[in-house]
Amino acid sequence: MVQQYEHRKERVPQIAQAALELIAEVGLRGCTTRAIAEKVGITDGTIFRHFRNKEEIVLAAMDLLEETMFADAYPDDEEPLLRLEKFFRKRAFLLGRHASMGRLMFSEQLSQAAGDAGTQKLKSWRERNVAFVARCLQELEALSGLPSGLEARDFAVLVQGTLLTFAFERTLGDSKDSELERRIDRAWRTICRLLLT
Repeated sequence: MVQQYEHRKERVPQIAQAALELIAEVGLRGCTTRAIAEKVGITDGTIFRHFRNKEEIVLAAMDLLEETMFADAYPDDEEPLLRLEKFFRKRAFLLGRHASMGRLMFSEQLSQAAGDAGTQKLKSWRERNVAFVARCLQELEALSGLPSGLEARDFAVLVQGTLLTFAFERTLGDSKDSELERRIDRAWRTICRLLLT
């Protein structure tokens, strides 16, 4: 019984990782149980010893993606602008370096494959990011004010949109790793100009 538990403990993340990679590489249509099984090196029937259906597989893949994206995502520095900068740089680097992250995080593919639970999970990811940025901006506003007419929540959505461009540029092949840091610096300076004008 212990050996069976250990085998499951090992196999479930392998299947979830394979599904995540396939969705990122070839999209939802290409993420079949047969393709997942081939990637893991098992039969497609074996997958259903660990998961009841494809929706469960995709939810497990989303859990893996969430771990990667949100590990230390929200810095706890005292100064809100520094917290925001660290968040922005880390997220921009992740999305700019790994196009699949952005494609998955900002697309509806995952939620379509994972049903209502997947839709709610994606919505919570986006909401957590916007809420963090908005909190930083609200604190900044309390300390020194924001430019006239600038709403923290609206600006948080603008920051999210800027991050999204890093994923799109990577997906379209318009960016190179060697230029990523420079583009992140430029984007951050633009955000600061808007914030501190």
